[in-house]
Amino acid sequence: MVFVADFLFSVIKPLIIYTMVVETMTHTEVYDELAKERSSVTAWWRHRLWEQRSAALKRIKFPMHIWREYTSKRNNRYVFFSRVFDRKMMKILTGVAVILYTKEGLTVYTTWLGDQQLIAPMVLLPHVWKRYRDPERGNVQKSGIELVKHFFVNNPHGKDTDNQRVVGRSVRYNGEEHLSLCVPDGVLLGHICDDIFVANTFITYDMAKGLQRKEFEDKRKEIMTDREMYNEMEVFYEL
Repeated sequence: MVFVADFLFSVIKPLIIYTMVVETMTHTEVYDELAKERSSVTAWWRHRLWEQRSAALKRIKFPMHIWREYTSKRNNRYVFFSRVFDRKMMKILTGVAVILYTKEGLTVYTTWLGDQQLIAPMVLLPHVWKRYRDPERGNVQKSGIELVKHFFVNNPHGKDTDNQRVVGRSVRYNGEEHLSLCVPDGVLLGHICDDIFVANTFITYDMAKGLQRKEFEDKRKEIMTDREMYNEMEVFYEL
C-alpha cells in the first residue's frame, strides 16, 4: 500500500508543480499562476541577456534590440523584448508577455521580471489582434507570434488618457468607464477588471472623432518624442 501511494504521488506531483495557464482561468488567476514562476523565469532571462555582452560591446548605435521566446517548466509560452541602451549593459528595458492560445485566437498577458518595478498588467484579447491585422486599421500582414512581436517592437510604450469614456466608433460596455491607451501605431481601447487593463480592440488615430481625437493626438505627440522614448522608460533592469 505504501508503494502504491508513493507511486501515485510521483505521478501526480509533476501535474501539481507544472500547472500552466489555461483558457478557463480568470485574468486574476492567470497572474496568480504566473507569479509562481517569476523568479525562475527572471533567472532564465538574465542568463540570456549576459550572452549578449559581446554583441553590446561591438555595438555602435543604441538601443540594441533583443527578442526571445521561451517555454517555461510550467509550460507557459513567454516572449521577451529588451532594449539595451549602453555597451556595459547596465541600462536595459525589458518587456515580458505570456501567450495563451484560445479558441478565439491569441490572448496576450503582459507581465514583468521578478526584480523589476511592479507595473500595471495588461491583457490583449484576440479581437485586438484581429483589428491590428485589419487592412483598414493596423494593416499588419502577420499572424501568431510574429504579429505579437511586430506589435511590441513598434509599440514599446504608451500613454493612457485618464479614464476617458470611450465614444464614437469604439465599443461600449454597459456605460462603464473605459481606458484608452495610446501607442505609436494607434489606440488600444478597453476597460478595467480587478485592477487589470483589458484591451478589447484597436483603432487608428484617424478613426477617433471630436475631442477624443484631439486627446489621442496630443498623447501621440508625447509618446513620439525622444524625451518620452528614453525618460519614460527608466524602469531599467540592472544586471
